[in-house]
Amino acid sequence: MPKLSIIIPVYNVEKYLPKCLESILGQSFKDFEIICVNDGSTDNSLQVLQTYKKQDGRIVIVDRKNEGSGIARNHGLSTARGNYVYFVDSDDWLENYALEKMIHKADECDTDILVFGGLSYYEDKGQNGAYSKNKLPKKYLNKIVSAKDIKKDVFKFPSTAWTKLYKRDFLIKNNIKFQNIRAGQDQLPFFHSMITAERIAILQENLYCYRKNRIGSVTAVKKKKNFSPIYVFYSIEEMLNNTGKMEDYRNIFVNKYFSKATSWLGKFEENLKPEYFKEYSKLLEHVKSTYPNGWWQHFNPKENDGYWTLKFKQFLAKKV
Repeated sequence: MPKLSIIIPVYNVEKYLPKCLESILGQSFKDFEIICVNDGSTDNSLQVLQTYKKQDGRIVIVDRKNEGSGIARNHGLSTARGNYVYFVDSDDWLENYALEKMIHKADECDTDILVFGGLSYYEDKGQNGAYSKNKLPKKYLNKIVSAKDIKKDVFKFPSTAWTKLYKRDFLIKNNIKFQNIRAGQDQLPFFHSMITAERIAILQENLYCYRKNRIGSVTAVKKKKNFSPIYVFYSIEEMLNNTGKMEDYRNIFVNKYFSKATSWLGKFEENLKPEYFKEYSKLLEHVKSTYPNGWWQHFNPKENDGYWTLKFKQFLAKKV
């Protein structure tokens, strides 16, 4: 049985996949399996995977129809055998010694979740520190903390799946899974795991390299028809109700994820706004009727409001 299962959803990344795989296969830590879930790629991604599998038996290929990266990750998790699970995107890569450092720290602290940093790279701009180790919450460094300890600061931790090493049994026991949406698949498992874990530690290292805004990536679809923030809200709401945690996290949850859905309204192209606003209005009505105490009761956005107009209206609503 491998110590670590690395799960990679793969969809039309033949250009980037070799760098991703080679950055993993070249790691100093060797006790792992790489579960590559081919999500119905229409380019040569599957052939690339098959070539690498012939060279290294630690690669496991799961070939499926296209269902989205969230479902692909869930399939990978159901296949995984390792003590730990790590999710990597197929167009990204790892820093040298990344696996050795994260496994050593996780073993040392016996963590459910180990959190660390990463750097984002724009193809035309170079390196960016959006997920840097320097942005990890410093008050929790050199500590082992629980979900209860970090309740007020949960959103100071990065929400991306690739900034976390999970204990596999922890994910399975708590039925923590990804959503099948176009963007924001990380949000449900992030929030679910961070409000459930009993042992969380931070490794103040940048271990991951994230390719930002690649054409065709899930992070480049925001201007297309995309209701993901609305779906995220309802899914997290359902999770909190099912796990009995709504009472403890109601205000934290609504403030964060309703605000997220609101901000997206201001980022859509004009021709896409009407359809999003229609669904957003249903969410607004639901929030006002279900959660009577909050700034949203005094918030009345319009379909054509821009991003900064919405921000200002939120500011005024919070002052009431």
